[in-house]
Amino acid sequence: MLRSACLVVLLAVCASAAIESINDIPAEYRELIPEEAREFLTSLTDADKVVIKDIAKNFASYKNEEEALNALKAKSPSLGAKAEKLHQMVKQKVEALSPEAKAFAKEIIAGARKLEAQIVAGKKPNLEELKAKANTAIAKYKDLSEDAKADLQNHFPILTKLMKNQAFQKLAEGFLGKSN
Repeated sequence: MLRSACLVVLLAVCASAAIESINDIPAEYRELIPEEAREFLTSLTDADKVVIKDIAKNFASYKNEEEALNALKAKSPSLGAKAEKLHQMVKQKVEALSPEAKAFAKEIIAGARKLEAQIVAGKKPNLEELKAKANTAIAKYKDLSEDAKADLQNHFPILTKLMKNQAFQKLAEGFLGKSN
């Protein structure tokens, strides 16, 4: 299921006018982007970005991520092949998760889908909404068993690093005024 989030987030990021290249992401956050996703983003041409924006605008009309990926392949076979490679890599990692870790991943995906839908609809979330989402995600991560956390660490070390990141936690903490 995290494959869905990956595709959704990539489409949302590329559809957002604020981020035109990976260099638009602050350096301290770039390190949190998995190498495979970083390679995908840095390889995008201007033509690729146009195709992705077009697919993202119509994302709600697709029944699922596979249909959106097929539409991407139809518009640009080479871009579709790159996106599918990333999609499959994430899919394999998610399938390897334990039930508890997978449930957490699915919840994160649901949030990513809502965020993507907002962005594509032209309703970019404000900082308070993002901070609230971050705080919720951190709290749910902390509620996971140690086994589930270890499973996530093993399969998604960057996600785990983000959940443990003190700056990320302070951002969420500052919004709600409570400690995680």
